[in-house]
Amino acid sequence: KFGQKPGKWIVDPWNNLESVPLSPQLRSDFAKYLKLVIEHQKSPQVEPEAELRRFDTVTMEVLAQRYGLSREFIRLFNAPHIAAGYGVGPDAIAGSEYSLIFGMRPPDTNQHSFPDGNTGLTRHIVKTMLPDVIPGPRTLEAVCRNRINFASLDRPANQVRIRLRSTVVRVEHDGEPGKASYVRVMYARGGKVYRLKARTVIMAGGGWITKHVVRDLPSTHREAYDQFNYNATLVANVAMRNWRFLHKLGLSGGRWFEGFGYWTEVRTIATFGSDSPTIGPDSPTVLTVIVPYFYPGLPLAEQCSKGRAELLSTSFREYERKLREQFTDMFSMSGFDARRDIAGIILNRWGHHYIVPQPGFKYGEDGKPAAREILRQAPFGRIAFANTDLTGVSGHVTAIEEAHRAVMQLLAVS
Repeated sequence: KFGQKPGKWIVDPWNNLESVPLSPQLRSDFAKYLKLVIEHQKSPQVEPEAELRRFDTVTMEVLAQRYGLSREFIRLFNAPHIAAGYGVGPDAIAGSEYSLIFGMRPPDTNQHSFPDGNTGLTRHIVKTMLPDVIPGPRTLEAVCRNRINFASLDRPANQVRIRLRSTVVRVEHDGEPGKASYVRVMYARGGKVYRLKARTVIMAGGGWITKHVVRDLPSTHREAYDQFNYNATLVANVAMRNWRFLHKLGLSGGRWFEGFGYWTEVRTIATFGSDSPTIGPDSPTVLTVIVPYFYPGLPLAEQCSKGRAELLSTSFREYERKLREQFTDMFSMSGFDARRDIAGIILNRWGHHYIVPQPGFKYGEDGKPAAREILRQAPFGRIAFANTDLTGVSGHVTAIEEAHRAVMQLLAVS
């Protein structure tokens, strides 16, 4: 809206900056930003480690200002995008995550998409280890669509056993960590607590849980985990009976700068088998609305805790009201009717969505090692740590890489 009533949609704003209701300074910043994005995407390169170490000492906001962008522009335009990926404002993220400023991926990164999201990855891993769990061949369609035989996950004869509905509540070495022959594990299931012995253990959950579950964790590791901060994010999936109201505006998606959320789009969905690869404005679709919580100006830990408190204390009814009002405000001009067009809403509340890599997260500060390296460099006795929070980048690629590292470390121990 930028002070205008009603608000307006601008198609292809990069080529229509003169029609964007911004001040001359912000319009100039937009043009400068576009030039920077084009330059970086034409010749993407991995910065040398010395440069990344320098970036890691400042915030992303400071780094963006060094590129000539104003703080007002950074907090208006970049902040929501950065917060959607890291949960806090650009004034709290390390400059070593600079690629987010320019909306680019590292040059050696591939994108993957399964029709059922990351569940497809998990299903293929399980199918490889336990072929009978998912019937049929190891094809994309069979693995992603066939029903899981849950009874076969935890059979004594399995080389790998997966025990569902089991929450580990205590892990500790049997004796001194450096001399212990095994690790004691306690887990809760069905209202009862069970104990078992393990030769080695990988703690693959988030650090906010791990530091409480591993009871003999040394102070060095506990203090390292205390330096980790996690954001809160709400992801709302709005099932639409059609998206003609977008089509009438000449849009398939867009972002906005005021109100609830900041972006949605009719996404290209991976298909297989008999799925129709075509979609039209009268086709049903699901619009994903990302709602980041960020408060530039507040300390990092306070930004995270404030967002988490807001996320968990707001009722579904209130979120539903905000979504309906936001869509009505933005799309009623093109025929949208919330009662008629919205078929359902699902909220995904992520209290600890992503790790927040603050300055010093990757390379440490004042000559001290980075907290994550204390946890990654070697196992603690017979316990290794593996989670995306140890990399600063939350995603399936880093999850697999961290798992591989932890397994190799423990193979050397056992």
